[in-house]
Amino acid sequence: MKLWMIYDREGMERNASYIQMYQERCRIYKIEVEPVLAETLPRRLWDGQMPLCALVRTICPEINQMLERAGIPVFNSYRVSYVCNHKGRTLEYFKDRVLSVPSLTFSGKELPLILSKKHRELIHLFEDQFLYSSSFEQEERELICSVSDFVVKAVDGHGGTQVFSIGDDKRKVLAGIGEHDFVLQPMVGSRSLTEGRRSRDVRVYVVGKKIFAAVMRSSSGDFRANFSLGGEVRRYELSGQELSIVKAVLDGMEFGMAGIDFIVDDRRRLILNEIEDVAGARMLYQCAPELDIVQEYLQYILKEKIFRT
Repeated sequence: MKLWMIYDREGMERNASYIQMYQERCRIYKIEVEPVLAETLPRRLWDGQMPLCALVRTICPEINQMLERAGIPVFNSYRVSYVCNHKGRTLEYFKDRVLSVPSLTFSGKELPLILSKKHRELIHLFEDQFLYSSSFEQEERELICSVSDFVVKAVDGHGGTQVFSIGDDKRKVLAGIGEHDFVLQPMVGSRSLTEGRRSRDVRVYVVGKKIFAAVMRSSSGDFRANFSLGGEVRRYELSGQELSIVKAVLDGMEFGMAGIDFIVDDRRRLILNEIEDVAGARMLYQCAPELDIVQEYLQYILKEKIFRT
């Protein structure tokens, strides 16, 4: 029996040690883990190759959909990939379940116009276009009207590399976003930055409906606290109220494994920011090496989703 781990070429090379972790842990189940280049999938499916299941580790919802149509169990599903790999869709989808960062989505060609607007004009833009249609209307208004800065992000960016303050050098922002669609958001927690405190966010790792672990990321020199950009990380214990917030997200979608990212605002609330479909585990293994999320994920896939069906 084979389990496919599907990557683009660059991702396969960069994640060789991660693939090896799956290979080692699958031996107990007598399952072979085969790294598969995404570009070879059409030929493999045409030839009738059928793995036990597939883990899609590249961001391309069409791949998840193609595998599902071929009858192959896919993790994560096409629905998860389609929603969660687009920041605007994610926040729109979950806004009625949890307080989420207010977000407006624009095409790439509109970026120069957005960058030309002054702070007050951006607030008016939200007042004109943002639909306060969730049960968190008052909180959303406060986040928008009290903000001291705004953020632009490519809708499909990951790792914080296509995330910019509206006040950054315009040439850098234009080059970084390129022709990608992007979201405009208030910089939640920006008052803390002006007071010299650290920017903070919380990544919650989930496996199925289980909250596996949480990590706090922080940075004193950048509003982005991403681990890949030098942010510091530590294990984080969720409070009862915070657990309820995460469970509200879990009730809204069936994940395999994902990383749910919350910004910690000036009032220490968790505010949904984005969800990583292809979540990496390097940060978790660094600050909590006793936790083996790969083993947990495989048990979920094989025992609950494959061997029981």
